[in-house]
Amino acid sequence: MKVVLTDDEFARLQLLLARFAGLVFDGARRDSVAFCVGERLRATRTRDVASYLPLLDQPDERQALLDEVTIQETHFFRNPPQIRALRRYVLPELVRHAETAGRRLRIWSAGCSTGEEAYSLAMLLHELLPLRAAWDVKVVATDVSARALAAARLGHYGERSVHLVPPAARERFFVPAPDGQVAVRPEVRDLLEFRHHNLVTEPVPFGYDERVDLVLCRNVTIYFSRDTTRALMARLHATLRDGGYLFLGHSETLWQVSDDFRLVPLGSGDDAAFVYRRLAAEVAEKRAVLPDRRTLDAGPPAGQAERRTESRRRPAPEPAPAEAPSTSTVRAAMSEGRYDDAEAAAAALLAATPLDAEAFYLRGLARHNQGRHADALVDLRKAVYLDPKAGLAHFLLAGTLARLGDAGAAAREYAAAAQTLGSADPDAPELGGRSVTELAELCGRLAADAPQPVQT
Repeated sequence: MKVVLTDDEFARLQLLLARFAGLVFDGARRDSVAFCVGERLRATRTRDVASYLPLLDQPDERQALLDEVTIQETHFFRNPPQIRALRRYVLPELVRHAETAGRRLRIWSAGCSTGEEAYSLAMLLHELLPLRAAWDVKVVATDVSARALAAARLGHYGERSVHLVPPAARERFFVPAPDGQVAVRPEVRDLLEFRHHNLVTEPVPFGYDERVDLVLCRNVTIYFSRDTTRALMARLHATLRDGGYLFLGHSETLWQVSDDFRLVPLGSGDDAAFVYRRLAAEVAEKRAVLPDRRTLDAGPPAGQAERRTESRRRPAPEPAPAEAPSTSTVRAAMSEGRYDDAEAAAAALLAATPLDAEAFYLRGLARHNQGRHADALVDLRKAVYLDPKAGLAHFLLAGTLARLGDAGAAAREYAAAAQTLGSADPDAPELGGRSVTELAELCGRLAADAPQPVQT
């Protein structure tokens, strides 16, 4: 039975989902909400939506509907750049800090869904700390979905969930399960604590004086309002210790949401991950976080280094490094069809300025023009992450996602492009002779006409 929601029914469901979980479902997701309601009509044997809505006064049925609308697909070691950043930079640094602070380490997987993220963290910790007898290490994993948490606690997964797990890790951390799946080993489970938790309506699941070293809250806020996200980030900031890290999803940003975190690059080039860090004001003034191993091994303050060398003979000056290309250099190569040269110039520019959103956009454009859409996708996502107002980057990202078959994500990017193209250069060659207004209107139509994903 296909469910069609009236305007009043959809409005009441929107209000309820926003009130109890902070979830914002706009008109583009009306059909998906209707599908979820249809599932609950079948489960409760209710005749129609009008008869079902009063059931939502019961906490158990509200939870059941939340389980329907919040189920997400995920897998182990998702987002390889962030996994590399965790393995190479963040977790080693947190462990070194913990060695001087009682060997206590707390990590929060907020919105853990069916558990793959939390178990991935536990596996990385096992690699880093094979002997933990004297350590107090815990990964607290929370979610608003009782159904997702039940699956997480069971810890059984199919091939789709583990396809990114390296063979050695699969052999080390999983055993065959009776249901034909694989099960997480007990020593990995021992690091985890699963809790039902509502990020919007409940306080953080830690003590008042307890501080957390790392929070992963990935792909959770994409359906929150800005006010809800702002309030959540204030709570996360209060929960993290100074120097603690916050990981968001690749499409999430704190731009115009919170100034309490500092965006830092970890790694370089295509391997770079952009994460947030909580720094006390006085620390932020003195400490620079660099995009390589120096992030973990900061040297002495500049003043100390200068005083130390004052009495020494100054070495001969080194040759000045080659000047990094400018964006005009990249664009000139692009205009002449030299896309390989444009890509190389953009890469050199990024080596010098790793947080340059325009350089990521231009390299994505060069790769797009070469038909390398999967490679372009990486750069374009970073471009809009660093500059959410980059309308042309949103537009190109939308087209790239559409070519790669992700219609839902493409629709969201077309909508973002329609809202942000007003700040684009009206003479940009990428406009193809169209005005910014024309392109914005086109993006609005493409967003509205995009097919909506069907939940199954």
